[in-house]
Amino acid sequence: MDTEFHYWVTGIIAKAAGFSNDEAFTIACSSEYVDENDISYSICDRRSERIYRNFISQTVNIFKPKSNLLRIYPIFHFVPGDPFAESARRRDGKMHLLNTTPNGESALEMLYRAFAAPERTRLYRIGIATHAYADTWAHQNFVGWHDSFNHMDLDLKPNIGHADAGHHPDWMAHLWCDNRLVEKDVDNRSRFLSAANHIFQHYCRYLGSQDRQFRPEEWGEVRKLMESVNDPSFTGNKNRHNEERIKKYRDFAPWLPEFDERVWFSDAVDTLVYGLPDSHHDLVPTIFKDRYFWKEDVVKEETPWYLFQEAVKAHERYAVKLLSPLFLNMGFDLARI
Repeated sequence: MDTEFHYWVTGIIAKAAGFSNDEAFTIACSSEYVDENDISYSICDRRSERIYRNFISQTVNIFKPKSNLLRIYPIFHFVPGDPFAESARRRDGKMHLLNTTPNGESALEMLYRAFAAPERTRLYRIGIATHAYADTWAHQNFVGWHDSFNHMDLDLKPNIGHADAGHHPDWMAHLWCDNRLVEKDVDNRSRFLSAANHIFQHYCRYLGSQDRQFRPEEWGEVRKLMESVNDPSFTGNKNRHNEERIKKYRDFAPWLPEFDERVWFSDAVDTLVYGLPDSHHDLVPTIFKDRYFWKEDVVKEETPWYLFQEAVKAHERYAVKLLSPLFLNMGFDLARI
């Protein structure tokens, strides 16, 4: 999924379920920021000179994955599910222990753990876990691993995740074909609607468990919105009707601002540029590296960027513990890959 679902739809679902505007915004930003958190920073505290390092949850280019940090894929984007799922039936009969399937038990456990996280990072954890949970619908039948199981047609891209499928699994309202499957015609409309429904129900249950007001009756309005943005559907290699769909989200949720990946970072960190700003593009070398410092007029532990990064680390620790037995069956130590 892309920004349409991870930010706009997630924020709308959270608000409809009963979260406040600010809470829904934090959840939505955290969900989308999982895909934007692709740079490893070393941030210095000017007073103590201590260095803070974040943990990335995505690569700069998902089609050029980092083979030396493979665990970010099954942890954040391709959570292993049920290899025996009906939706996972392939024409070649192959199965894989790490196959991503909708509403998988491990992804659900990650969401439940987020609901129980410490209050200061809970909303960020919910957003991060929601991203991973939602992707079990979009990324189904791919594995977050370098494996020929992901191979499609004659594509020469790395067989990690859905690189061979391009953006087809991520686009709202998109109809495409996965020739590996018995049921090869894929309708993202039904996949994404199911994901939205499950997320909404889990949000309502969480709010109820906190003795907070929740609004299950609002699902009808969310469903109408989803059906509206899914019409018209489209095929091909271009994300069509995207601007029209975004307008519908804006009209439905005027309280939800445009997503800007720079805000959380720039509100917390000063960047000292040496020469030209650092490029994080593989083909553009960096001669003089920029330096990063916590802003002196903020308490870093209270900034959204810091809280998000702490939530990413907590999610990673829990996911490694949860998934390690599965990877040990394959002879891998998940914490070391």
